[in-house]
Amino acid sequence: RLMLMYDWCSWIPNAPPTMRAPPPTAKGVVTIEQIVDTLPDRGRSCWHLGAVWALSQFQENELFLGMYPEEHFIEKPVKEAMARFRKNLEAIVSVIAERNKKKQLPYYYLSPDRIPNSVAI
Repeated sequence: RLMLMYDWCSWIPNAPPTMRAPPPTAKGVVTIEQIVDTLPDRGRSCWHLGAVWALSQFQENELFLGMYPEEHFIEKPVKEAMARFRKNLEAIVSVIAERNKKKQLPYYYLSPDRIPNSVAI
């Protein structure tokens, strides 16, 4: 459910939900008219965009990678392992944030603080 899904799929030719004609069988012989005739119509495209947008949103109470309700884990070794894991994730987030400072178009999609802990659809 990363926003990448919406960013990539919101341009229908990247991920057409349906096709109105079979894909080409040879490279370099397709015309723009054939491509347009193959892509889904406006109604199907709008439905696709709505579905992808809904599936790419975070919940208000979303738990991200490394976030666990404390009551699930009470053993000291487990809590220590969780702390080490969180520390490693924080280091990765810092590296990604630092790298993105130098980019004209930052890339946050695989930053642990933006990856849900689990996926439920």
